[in-house]
Amino acid sequence: MNKLILCEGETDAILLSYYLGRTCGWRYVKNSPAGVNIQADKTCGESVNWYQRDGDYLLICAVGSKDRFHTFFDKKIAPPLKSSSAAVFSKIALVLDHDEDTEAEIVQRIREELALVARNALHNVWTMHEYQNGYGETQQLEFLLLIIPKNQEGALETLLLDAISEDAYDQNIVEKSKTFVDKIAPEASRYIGKRRLILKAYLGVTWAVQSPQKVFQFIDDQLRSVPWEKSKVIHQTFERILEI
Repeated sequence: MNKLILCEGETDAILLSYYLGRTCGWRYVKNSPAGVNIQADKTCGESVNWYQRDGDYLLICAVGSKDRFHTFFDKKIAPPLKSSSAAVFSKIALVLDHDEDTEAEIVQRIREELALVARNALHNVWTMHEYQNGYGETQQLEFLLLIIPKNQEGALETLLLDAISEDAYDQNIVEKSKTFVDKIAPEASRYIGKRRLILKAYLGVTWAVQSPQKVFQFIDDQLRSVPWEKSKVIHQTFERILEI
């Protein structure tokens, strides 16, 4: 069976692929399964990568930003769902940042924007959905909406900082990094003038202190160098994703 995870950006996709590979045995493959050809537009920040476990395939897509789920789904995912006489995906999960929106606002938006497969979506719950393909046939799939962090405002960076802070020594580094960023933020508004950018700065400064020799590595190298699979916070957040 084919499974699908949609997330906001490349950082999310890298973390999910790393975590699912370490915990569930999904391994990267170059070729997609027969009959499913979804391509990324890198100019929009998209990425498309396939993974395999036994006879199942998992597609992890970064859509480019939190405002592009609707566009990506309509252009890349809905057409094969409608044109195929068989179920293209048996499970679809959507992972997006909480930011400053309420859970109710996010759930309602996704229900409307992805109505084909998410009319009854709930946060952190797999729900069964039926949809009509282009042949008038009824197909079924399970849909999961995961908002991170689960119980507070924030984004992926908030989740990673919480995971790093599970260690008392590193928690001190996280707190001191936040204090530094908060202090300099008014003088650095050209670079971190938005709350989301301040969150990224928290994580960036923390990593710069923890691994100064890796400061100039790409973000994916930084993400893959941390054993996130040992984190209780990460496990609690992605627990339902593991069921994919």
